[in-house]
Amino acid sequence: LHQAAKNAFDDMGVKKLPKVKELQAEYAKLLEEKKKTYAEYRRSREEMRELLKAKENVDRILNMKEEKQAEKDR
Repeated sequence: LHQAAKNAFDDMGVKKLPKVKELQAEYAKLLEEKKKTYAEYRRSREEMRELLKAKENVDRILNMKEEKQAEKDR
């Protein structure tokens, strides 16, 4: 198992393993970035939902006008 892990690290070109503190710092940084990005994602998703609702309403209104016009034509 140890040899397989060593071979895998050698294949990736890793000479020296990072220290735990470095990994924790990188993890904290990535977690912070994820939280920021996810907040943007939620805002964008909500905006998209609002736009889709508005589009649906416009489509309904236009469809109603077309139906009324068709009734008048009859």
